[in-house]
Amino acid sequence: MKYTTTDLRRQDRAMEEVEARRLLAEGEVAVLAMQQPDGGAYAVPLNYVWDGESSIYMHCAPEGHKLDCLAACAQVCLVITGSVEVLPQLFSTAYESLVIQGEVAVVESAEEKLRALHLLLQKYTPEHLPTGQAYAARAAEQTLVLRLVISSWSGKKHRRSTKVEFRSTK
Repeated sequence: MKYTTTDLRRQDRAMEEVEARRLLAEGEVAVLAMQQPDGGAYAVPLNYVWDGESSIYMHCAPEGHKLDCLAACAQVCLVITGSVEVLPQLFSTAYESLVIQGEVAVVESAEEKLRALHLLLQKYTPEHLPTGQAYAARAAEQTLVLRLVISSWSGKKHRRSTKVEFRSTK
């Protein structure tokens, strides 16, 4: 799992890895971008959970367009956006975001699948954990869990500023 910001055009907006790890752990929604079997692009927002190491887990139905895309090409891009504030008076936006590259595979192990579902429950519904675990155990056979193994990732942020910055487009 290689964190790098060297390819960012705006190096002044590179996010420190410790901040990126916070956003990866705490972000609520990600957008998974994939290649369609016919070569077009397809992206879908979804819930996710990071395992604290090099994998991100997502869950879905056992059939659908997303799975068709992943079967055609397992290489994906995942985008996570944290706080966003449009600053109209400054003609700008304050934001934080991550771009993650990796490969997605279906989780085959029942043990890993239940562990991933438990991580999702801990993240999104910690106050309902016992009920959620019982639900996950019942729904596990009808639920597909995907594992994205992170190959590289970067983070970028723009903090709120009081000055207006104009840059030439030339």
